Amino acid sequence: MDTKALSNYDYKSDTFTNLSPSKKPPSMGFYESFGIAKQIFCDKASRAPKGKIPEIKPDIAEFLKPSQHVKFIWFGHSTLLLNLDGKTLLIDPVFSDYAFSFDMFVKRFQSPVLTLSELPHIDAVVISHDHYDHLDKKTIDYFKDKTTGFIVPIGVGDNLRDWGIPQSRIVELNWGGTVSHNGLSFTAAPAQHFSGRGLFDRNKTLWSSWVIQGREERIFYSGDSGYGDHFKEIGKRYGPFDITFIENGQYNEKWPDVHMQPEETIQAHLDLNGKLLVPVHWGMFDLALHQWNEPVERSYKIATAWDIPIYIPKLGETVESGNTEKQFPWWRETEQEVPAITLNPKPALSL
Repeated sequence: MDTKALSNYDYKSDTFTNLSPSKKPPSMGFYESFGIAKQIFCDKASRAPKGKIPEIKPDIAEFLKPSQHVKFIWFGHSTLLLNLDGKTLLIDPVFSDYAFSFDMFVKRFQSPVLTLSELPHIDAVVISHDHYDHLDKKTIDYFKDKTTGFIVPIGVGDNLRDWGIPQSRIVELNWGGTVSHNGLSFTAAPAQHFSGRGLFDRNKTLWSSWVIQGREERIFYSGDSGYGDHFKEIGKRYGPFDITFIENGQYNEKWPDVHMQPEETIQAHLDLNGKLLVPVHWGMFDLALHQWNEPVERSYKIATAWDIPIYIPKLGETVESGNTEKQFPWWRETEQEVPAITLNPKPALSL
Protein backbone atom coordinates (compact mmCIF):
# COMPACT_ATOMS: atom_id res chain seq x y z
CA MET A 1 0.00 0.00 0.00
CA ASP A 2 1.59 3.28 -1.14
CA THR A 3 0.81 6.06 1.35
CA LYS A 4 3.16 8.71 -0.01
CA ALA A 5 1.86 12.27 0.24
CA LEU A 6 -1.54 11.39 1.72
CA SER A 7 -2.99 14.25 3.76
CA ASN A 8 -5.18 11.87 5.79
CA TYR A 9 -2.27 9.68 6.91
CA ASP A 10 -0.09 10.03 10.00
CA TYR A 11 3.37 8.87 9.02
CA LYS A 12 4.64 8.72 12.61
CA SER A 13 2.03 6.19 13.69
CA ASP A 14 1.48 4.69 10.22
CA THR A 15 -2.27 5.13 10.55
CA PHE A 16 -5.06 6.92 8.71
CA THR A 17 -6.68 9.95 10.35
CA ASN A 18 -9.96 11.83 10.35
CA LEU A 19 -10.35 15.38 9.03
CA SER A 20 -11.34 16.75 12.45
CA PRO A 21 -9.75 16.04 15.84
CA SER A 22 -11.68 13.60 17.95
CA LYS A 23 -14.06 14.93 20.55
CA LYS A 24 -13.19 13.70 24.02
CA PRO A 25 -15.89 11.23 25.07
CA PRO A 26 -17.08 11.02 28.65
CA SER A 27 -14.35 9.33 30.69
CA MET A 28 -14.89 5.68 31.57
CA GLY A 29 -12.97 3.60 34.03
CA PHE A 30 -12.19 -0.08 33.57
CA TYR A 31 -15.29 -1.32 35.36
CA GLU A 32 -17.62 1.00 33.43
CA SER A 33 -16.01 -0.02 30.13
CA PHE A 34 -16.31 -3.68 31.07
CA GLY A 35 -19.93 -3.17 32.10
CA ILE A 36 -20.85 -1.58 28.77
CA ALA A 37 -19.10 -4.35 26.84
CA LYS A 38 -20.97 -6.94 28.91
CA GLN A 39 -24.29 -5.24 28.18
CA ILE A 40 -23.60 -5.03 24.44
CA PHE A 41 -22.51 -8.64 24.02
CA CYS A 42 -24.44 -10.47 26.73
CA ASP A 43 -27.60 -8.54 27.66
CA LYS A 44 -29.41 -8.38 24.33
CA ALA A 45 -32.89 -9.66 25.14
CA SER A 46 -34.27 -6.25 26.06
CA ARG A 47 -33.00 -4.65 22.85
CA ALA A 48 -33.74 -7.27 20.18
CA PRO A 49 -37.14 -7.55 18.46
CA LYS A 50 -39.50 -9.92 20.23
CA GLY A 51 -41.11 -11.03 17.00
CA LYS A 52 -39.82 -11.50 13.48
CA ILE A 53 -39.14 -8.22 11.71
CA PRO A 54 -41.54 -7.82 8.74
CA GLU A 55 -39.92 -8.79 5.46
CA ILE A 56 -40.72 -9.24 1.80
CA LYS A 57 -39.22 -11.88 -0.48
CA PRO A 58 -37.77 -9.83 -3.35
CA ASP A 59 -38.85 -10.45 -6.92
CA ILE A 60 -35.46 -10.21 -8.61
CA ALA A 61 -36.92 -10.32 -12.13
CA GLU A 62 -38.99 -7.24 -11.29
CA PHE A 63 -36.01 -5.60 -9.60
CA LEU A 64 -33.92 -6.02 -12.77
CA LYS A 65 -36.48 -4.51 -15.15
CA PRO A 66 -35.18 -1.31 -16.80
CA SER A 67 -36.13 1.96 -15.16
CA GLN A 68 -35.09 5.58 -15.40
CA HIS A 69 -34.82 5.59 -11.59
CA VAL A 70 -32.56 3.74 -9.20
CA LYS A 71 -34.04 0.70 -7.48
CA PHE A 72 -32.76 -0.67 -4.21
CA ILE A 73 -33.36 -3.44 -1.70
CA TRP A 74 -32.31 -3.15 1.95
CA PHE A 75 -31.21 -6.38 3.65
CA GLY A 76 -30.87 -4.92 7.14
CA HIS A 77 -28.02 -3.00 8.78
CA SER A 78 -25.98 -1.46 5.91
CA THR A 79 -26.34 -4.13 3.21
CA LEU A 80 -27.93 -2.70 0.07
CA LEU A 81 -28.57 -4.08 -3.42
CA LEU A 82 -28.87 -1.35 -6.09
CA ASN A 83 -29.97 -1.35 -9.71
CA LEU A 84 -28.65 1.87 -11.22
CA ASP A 85 -28.76 2.30 -15.00
CA GLY A 86 -29.11 -1.46 -15.34
CA LYS A 87 -25.96 -2.15 -13.30
CA THR A 88 -26.24 -4.13 -10.06
CA LEU A 89 -24.27 -3.04 -7.00
CA LEU A 90 -23.89 -4.53 -3.54
CA ILE A 91 -22.93 -2.16 -0.75
CA ASP A 92 -21.30 -3.47 2.44
CA PRO A 93 -22.77 -6.97 1.99
CA VAL A 94 -22.97 -9.12 5.13
CA PHE A 95 -24.81 -12.41 4.63
CA SER A 96 -23.19 -14.33 7.49
CA ASP A 97 -25.05 -15.21 10.68
CA TYR A 98 -22.54 -13.27 12.78
CA ALA A 99 -20.77 -9.93 12.36
CA PHE A 100 -17.76 -10.71 14.50
CA SER A 101 -14.37 -12.39 14.31
CA PHE A 102 -15.84 -15.71 15.47
CA ASP A 103 -19.33 -17.15 15.57
CA MET A 104 -20.51 -16.34 19.06
CA PHE A 105 -21.21 -12.62 19.33
CA VAL A 106 -23.18 -10.13 17.20
CA LYS A 107 -25.67 -12.56 15.70
CA ARG A 108 -28.14 -11.21 13.15
CA PHE A 109 -31.77 -10.94 14.19
CA GLN A 110 -32.96 -13.17 11.35
CA SER A 111 -31.73 -14.78 8.14
CA PRO A 112 -31.24 -12.67 5.00
CA VAL A 113 -34.29 -12.37 2.76
CA LEU A 114 -32.18 -13.84 -0.05
CA THR A 115 -29.26 -16.23 -0.02
CA LEU A 116 -26.11 -15.31 -1.89
CA SER A 117 -26.95 -17.83 -4.61
CA GLU A 118 -30.32 -16.11 -5.15
CA LEU A 119 -28.71 -12.76 -5.94
CA PRO A 120 -28.53 -11.58 -9.55
CA HIS A 121 -25.19 -11.04 -11.23
CA ILE A 122 -23.38 -8.31 -9.29
CA ASP A 123 -21.35 -5.83 -11.33
CA ALA A 124 -19.56 -4.30 -8.35
CA VAL A 125 -19.28 -4.61 -4.59
CA VAL A 126 -18.66 -1.33 -2.73
CA ILE A 127 -17.10 -1.46 0.75
CA SER A 128 -16.97 1.47 3.20
CA HIS A 129 -14.46 0.06 5.73
CA ASP A 130 -13.14 -3.16 7.19
CA HIS A 131 -15.28 -3.67 10.32
CA TYR A 132 -16.98 -7.05 10.51
CA ASP A 133 -20.48 -5.63 10.13
CA HIS A 134 -19.44 -4.12 6.77
CA LEU A 135 -16.73 -6.43 5.41
CA ASP A 136 -17.73 -10.09 5.70
CA LYS A 137 -15.19 -12.71 4.61
CA LYS A 138 -17.77 -15.44 4.06
CA THR A 139 -19.70 -13.15 1.72
CA ILE A 140 -16.56 -12.07 -0.13
CA ASP A 141 -15.58 -15.73 -0.59
CA TYR A 142 -18.73 -16.24 -2.65
CA PHE A 143 -17.44 -13.79 -5.27
CA LYS A 144 -13.95 -15.24 -5.68
CA ASP A 145 -14.84 -17.08 -8.87
CA LYS A 146 -17.19 -14.42 -10.24
CA THR A 147 -16.37 -11.43 -12.45
CA THR A 148 -17.62 -8.92 -9.88
CA GLY A 149 -15.43 -5.87 -9.31
CA PHE A 150 -14.61 -4.42 -5.88
CA ILE A 151 -14.38 -0.71 -5.10
CA VAL A 152 -12.90 -0.06 -1.67
CA PRO A 153 -10.95 2.50 0.39
CA ILE A 154 -7.14 2.35 0.50
CA GLY A 155 -5.83 -0.68 2.36
CA VAL A 156 -9.01 -2.75 2.28
CA GLY A 157 -7.75 -4.37 -0.91
CA ASP A 158 -5.15 -6.23 1.19
CA ASN A 159 -7.98 -8.17 2.85
CA LEU A 160 -9.56 -8.99 -0.49
CA ARG A 161 -6.29 -10.21 -1.99
CA ASP A 162 -5.63 -12.36 1.07
CA TRP A 163 -9.07 -13.91 0.58
CA GLY A 164 -8.47 -14.78 -3.06
CA ILE A 165 -9.88 -11.83 -5.01
CA PRO A 166 -7.48 -11.06 -7.89
CA GLN A 167 -5.88 -7.63 -8.04
CA SER A 168 -7.36 -7.04 -11.50
CA ARG A 169 -10.84 -6.85 -9.93
CA ILE A 170 -9.96 -4.45 -7.10
CA VAL A 171 -9.91 -0.65 -7.14
CA GLU A 172 -8.68 1.19 -4.02
CA LEU A 173 -9.39 4.90 -3.63
CA ASN A 174 -8.43 7.68 -1.27
CA TRP A 175 -10.89 10.43 -0.38
CA GLY A 176 -11.52 12.47 -3.51
CA GLY A 177 -10.51 9.63 -5.82
CA THR A 178 -12.93 8.66 -8.60
CA VAL A 179 -13.22 5.63 -10.84
CA SER A 180 -15.60 4.78 -13.69
CA HIS A 181 -16.91 1.23 -13.68
CA ASN A 182 -19.45 -0.13 -16.17
CA GLY A 183 -20.72 3.37 -16.97
CA LEU A 184 -21.10 4.48 -13.33
CA SER A 185 -18.89 6.88 -11.41
CA PHE A 186 -17.69 6.06 -7.88
CA THR A 187 -16.04 8.70 -5.67
CA ALA A 188 -14.61 8.03 -2.23
CA ALA A 189 -15.51 10.81 0.20
CA PRO A 190 -14.58 11.50 3.85
CA ALA A 191 -16.21 9.95 6.88
CA GLN A 192 -15.54 10.39 10.60
CA HIS A 193 -14.79 6.89 11.83
CA PHE A 194 -11.98 4.35 12.32
CA SER A 195 -10.95 0.92 11.07
CA GLY A 196 -9.48 -2.37 12.23
CA ARG A 197 -10.43 -6.03 12.51
CA GLY A 198 -8.16 -7.03 15.40
CA LEU A 199 -6.19 -5.76 18.37
CA PHE A 200 -3.20 -4.45 16.43
CA ASP A 201 -4.48 -2.99 13.15
CA ARG A 202 -6.52 0.02 14.26
CA ASN A 203 -6.68 2.66 11.49
CA LYS A 204 -4.27 0.77 9.26
CA THR A 205 -6.85 0.93 6.45
CA LEU A 206 -9.04 3.83 5.34
CA TRP A 207 -12.78 4.30 5.96
CA SER A 208 -14.95 6.13 3.47
CA SER A 209 -18.35 7.35 2.39
CA TRP A 210 -19.29 7.00 -1.29
CA VAL A 211 -20.77 9.14 -4.04
CA ILE A 212 -22.25 7.03 -6.86
CA GLN A 213 -23.27 8.78 -10.06
CA GLY A 214 -25.41 7.33 -12.84
CA ARG A 215 -26.66 8.95 -16.03
CA GLU A 216 -29.37 10.91 -14.25
CA GLU A 217 -29.30 10.12 -10.54
CA ARG A 218 -26.71 10.64 -7.83
CA ILE A 219 -26.54 8.63 -4.60
CA PHE A 220 -24.70 9.14 -1.34
CA TYR A 221 -23.81 6.34 1.07
CA SER A 222 -22.36 7.43 4.40
CA GLY A 223 -20.72 4.23 5.57
CA ASP A 224 -20.14 4.68 9.30
CA SER A 225 -19.52 8.24 10.48
CA GLY A 226 -19.85 10.64 13.31
CA TYR A 227 -21.38 14.00 12.44
CA GLY A 228 -19.04 16.68 11.12
CA ASP A 229 -18.43 19.48 8.63
CA HIS A 230 -17.52 16.95 5.96
CA PHE A 231 -21.19 16.44 5.14
CA LYS A 232 -21.61 20.08 4.10
CA GLU A 233 -18.42 19.93 2.06
CA ILE A 234 -19.56 16.77 0.29
CA GLY A 235 -22.94 18.38 -0.38
CA LYS A 236 -21.31 21.47 -1.87
CA ARG A 237 -18.88 19.51 -4.01
CA TYR A 238 -20.96 16.56 -5.18
CA GLY A 239 -24.62 17.27 -4.35
CA PRO A 240 -27.52 17.42 -4.64
CA PHE A 241 -28.31 13.75 -4.08
CA ASP A 242 -31.44 11.94 -5.17
CA ILE A 243 -31.05 9.45 -2.29
CA THR A 244 -28.89 9.59 0.81
CA PHE A 245 -28.31 6.29 2.62
CA ILE A 246 -27.11 7.50 6.02
CA GLU A 247 -26.17 5.55 9.13
CA ASN A 248 -28.80 5.67 11.85
CA GLY A 249 -28.09 3.26 14.66
CA GLN A 250 -25.49 1.80 17.03
CA TYR A 251 -24.97 5.21 18.64
CA ASN A 252 -24.16 6.18 22.21
CA GLU A 253 -22.98 9.34 23.96
CA LYS A 254 -19.82 7.40 24.90
CA TRP A 255 -18.71 7.26 21.24
CA PRO A 256 -19.90 10.53 19.59
CA ASP A 257 -17.07 10.56 17.05
CA VAL A 258 -17.90 7.38 15.21
CA HIS A 259 -21.71 7.16 15.08
CA MET A 260 -24.44 9.79 14.82
CA GLN A 261 -27.50 10.34 16.93
CA PRO A 262 -30.74 10.25 14.84
CA GLU A 263 -31.00 14.05 14.98
CA GLU A 264 -27.53 14.25 13.43
CA THR A 265 -28.56 11.78 10.73
CA ILE A 266 -31.30 14.18 9.69
CA GLN A 267 -28.90 17.14 9.81
CA ALA A 268 -26.34 15.28 7.69
CA HIS A 269 -29.04 14.65 5.07
CA LEU A 270 -29.84 18.38 5.00
CA ASP A 271 -26.14 19.27 4.79
CA LEU A 272 -25.77 16.95 1.81
CA ASN A 273 -28.68 18.60 -0.01
CA GLY A 274 -30.43 15.24 -0.22
CA LYS A 275 -33.91 14.73 -1.63
CA LEU A 276 -34.87 11.38 -0.06
CA LEU A 277 -33.36 10.03 3.17
CA VAL A 278 -33.09 6.28 3.72
CA PRO A 279 -31.70 5.42 7.18
CA VAL A 280 -29.37 2.39 7.34
CA HIS A 281 -27.06 0.74 9.90
CA TRP A 282 -29.94 -0.53 12.02
CA GLY A 283 -32.45 -3.38 12.17
CA MET A 284 -30.20 -6.47 11.98
CA PHE A 285 -27.31 -6.38 14.46
CA ASP A 286 -27.21 -5.19 18.06
CA LEU A 287 -24.03 -3.18 18.61
CA ALA A 288 -25.17 -0.53 21.08
CA LEU A 289 -27.49 -0.10 24.07
CA HIS A 290 -30.61 1.30 22.43
CA GLN A 291 -33.67 -0.73 21.42
CA TRP A 292 -33.57 -2.11 17.89
CA ASN A 293 -36.30 0.21 16.57
CA GLU A 294 -35.38 3.38 18.46
CA PRO A 295 -33.15 4.88 15.70
CA VAL A 296 -35.85 4.97 13.00
CA GLU A 297 -38.59 5.93 15.41
CA ARG A 298 -36.61 9.02 16.36
CA SER A 299 -35.60 9.85 12.79
CA TYR A 300 -39.11 9.25 11.46
CA LYS A 301 -40.65 11.63 14.00
CA ILE A 302 -38.05 14.31 13.33
CA ALA A 303 -38.41 14.04 9.55
CA THR A 304 -42.20 14.13 9.83
CA ALA A 305 -42.06 17.20 12.07
CA TRP A 306 -39.88 19.02 9.53
CA ASP A 307 -41.63 17.62 6.42
CA ILE A 308 -38.38 15.99 5.25
CA PRO A 309 -38.87 13.12 2.74
CA ILE A 310 -37.83 9.88 4.43
CA TYR A 311 -38.44 6.26 3.47
CA ILE A 312 -37.78 3.30 5.73
CA PRO A 313 -38.13 0.12 3.65
CA LYS A 314 -39.07 -3.27 4.98
CA LEU A 315 -36.43 -5.96 4.72
CA GLY A 316 -36.38 -7.16 1.11
CA GLU A 317 -38.73 -4.49 -0.21
CA THR A 318 -37.95 -3.23 -3.72
CA VAL A 319 -37.99 0.56 -3.68
CA GLU A 320 -37.74 2.86 -6.70
CA SER A 321 -36.68 6.47 -6.30
CA GLY A 322 -39.39 8.91 -7.28
CA ASN A 323 -42.01 6.31 -6.41
CA THR A 324 -42.10 6.29 -2.61
CA GLU A 325 -45.40 6.87 -0.87
CA LYS A 326 -46.15 7.86 2.69
CA GLN A 327 -45.78 4.76 4.78
CA PHE A 328 -47.13 3.26 7.95
CA PRO A 329 -44.41 2.84 10.61
CA TRP A 330 -44.10 -0.91 10.16
CA TRP A 331 -41.30 -1.18 12.75
CA ARG A 332 -44.03 -0.78 15.38
CA GLU A 333 -45.70 -4.01 14.28
CA THR A 334 -43.60 -6.37 16.40
CA GLU A 335 -44.25 -7.02 20.07
CA GLN A 336 -41.35 -4.73 20.95
CA GLU A 337 -42.47 -1.57 22.69
CA VAL A 338 -41.46 1.57 20.81
CA PRO A 339 -39.64 4.07 23.02
CA ALA A 340 -41.59 7.18 23.94
CA ILE A 341 -40.18 10.20 22.10
CA THR A 342 -41.46 13.75 22.19
CA LEU A 343 -40.50 16.55 19.84
CA ASN A 344 -41.71 19.67 21.54
CA PRO A 345 -40.13 21.99 20.68
CA LYS A 346 -38.77 20.77 17.35
CA PRO A 347 -35.15 19.58 17.40
CA ALA A 348 -32.54 22.21 16.53
CA LEU A 349 -31.79 21.66 12.86
CA SER A 350 -30.10 24.08 10.49
CA LEU A 351 -32.74 24.57 7.81
